[in-house]
Amino acid sequence: MNSRTTGSSEHPEHPEHSEHSNHAPHAERGERGERGFSLVELLVTMVVILAVLGTVTHIFVQSDKVYRQQRFHFDRRANAAATLDMIVRLLRQAQTIATDPDGNGLLDSVAITADWNPRDGDSNDPYENIRFSVAGGSLVKREPTDAAPVPFADGITTLNFAYFNPAGGAVLNPLVATQQQLAFVTVTVRATLVEGQPSAVLSSSASIRRLE
Repeated sequence: MNSRTTGSSEHPEHPEHSEHSNHAPHAERGERGERGFSLVELLVTMVVILAVLGTVTHIFVQSDKVYRQQRFHFDRRANAAATLDMIVRLLRQAQTIATDPDGNGLLDSVAITADWNPRDGDSNDPYENIRFSVAGGSLVKREPTDAAPVPFADGITTLNFAYFNPAGGAVLNPLVATQQQLAFVTVTVRATLVEGQPSAVLSSSASIRRLE
């Protein structure tokens, strides 16, 4: 009877209202997805990418520059070491040493005579009668067969000699000292300075043969 009628008194939901509430968010999301990025967003993204690329490029360029400087520095240092070794070897075998062959009084040149290449009783072979000095940023050598000084090693800015007597004291006037008054000599070579790298200054000493 009346109870059946009362139990079914609830109002059912309108299908139009339910459909609208379920599909409205999807429609909004679809519109946003189709819209894509705005011009401002694209510009900001491009600026960020360009900034990152610029930073990476700068780091790469600087690293390459430092690498090239270091390699050039090591090449110069190796060249100076080879030059120093050659002069010291010749001084150890020298029969005669002229401490100032270019006559400028600065002890920045040397003339060496030695019979060693091979030891055949004369000094007419290559490197047996040789003079070393520095000119134009290079070590130059001159032998009797050379019409003019010949470049021997690049990247050498200075060459200096210091002479010492048998007691270990510095020879006061090596320009006029005899070979008997010289016991050993210190040779100093300075290589060309490379930007951003420490200067390469190498020294070595050699005992001088004292001829009786």
